[in-house]
Amino acid sequence: MIRDEFPLISIIVVNYNGKRHLRECFNSLQNQSYPRDSFEVILVDNGSTDGSVEYIRKSFPWIRILQLDKNYGFCKPNNEGVKVARGEYVVLLNNDTVVAKEWLLELVKGVLADDKVACCASKILYYDTRDMIQGAGGKITVIGGGFYRGYGDKDGPKYDKFEYTGFGCGAGVLVKRDFFQNIGGFDEDYFASGEEHDLGWKSWLYGYKVLYVPTAVMYHKESATFGTKSSFQPTKVYLITRNRLYNLTKNLEAKNVSRALFISFAFNLYRSIKYMAQGNFASVNSIAKAHVDFIRNFKKVLAKRKVTQKNRKLSDRELYKLGVIATVRESISEERRLSQIWKGEFYKL
Repeated sequence: MIRDEFPLISIIVVNYNGKRHLRECFNSLQNQSYPRDSFEVILVDNGSTDGSVEYIRKSFPWIRILQLDKNYGFCKPNNEGVKVARGEYVVLLNNDTVVAKEWLLELVKGVLADDKVACCASKILYYDTRDMIQGAGGKITVIGGGFYRGYGDKDGPKYDKFEYTGFGCGAGVLVKRDFFQNIGGFDEDYFASGEEHDLGWKSWLYGYKVLYVPTAVMYHKESATFGTKSSFQPTKVYLITRNRLYNLTKNLEAKNVSRALFISFAFNLYRSIKYMAQGNFASVNSIAKAHVDFIRNFKKVLAKRKVTQKNRKLSDRELYKLGVIATVRESISEERRLSQIWKGEFYKL
């Protein structure tokens, strides 16, 4: 790439009382090899009360700040950030991350290599264990969620190959701004969780691709907002369960929705039994509430489904063949692998 070929990039960082993370995150952005006049950083603050905004104004005056009146989660703040972004491409970046010097340059190289690429996924390593993968792309599951490729595995040559993937982790993903706006941005009814799977899914459904870029390296303090192992907390259990149901209903072909709902209900029943065995009744209630709210909002979800299906370019069969959607067997195998990694903690508080 020569200097004239560097497109303007907008990096959007959503923050809610994350002051303790901001110095490292923004220092790493300030030190990027990408030309400084070719990217902007926008902090979208969710009504923080920890002095985050004041700190950024004083320490990083070059950062644009968009202040919201309260905590809107992850989806709406990113959408608001994209609305004011000036870049041809936007990067959605978590505040609890540190990015390598070449990170942005490599993401941009990836998206410029193929006009059909709408999103680029980073190689995400753990902040505290920097030779361990948190996510190297991912696959979408039939129940509307997804799993990160390589989660909990040692980094190595097999994660150093450029390849197409189902979705990129929302902690650090580049997306074409026009495409993001054309699909309506993130679904704000999600609040948080599952939006990354929805984005990747729509990228493929609309005839585009998602590229995993192994040279775009970043480090993530997993679940710093919700707490360690946040997927096991009742609030996150509710969001994950409900938003999976939204995803599969909106994005699968009609002939496959009933089957997916059956598998989803069976899996959630299995999880509920495990939670009860652990005495985690709050999470059992969260799963029940997620289903009630899904049913309550079903008509609204169906309206969104019509838009997605109208723009569909690839069939479910083709997405399975491409490896975008994982088979049930793959999903069960991954669930078992993760259970071994977590050693039973999946069902605990």
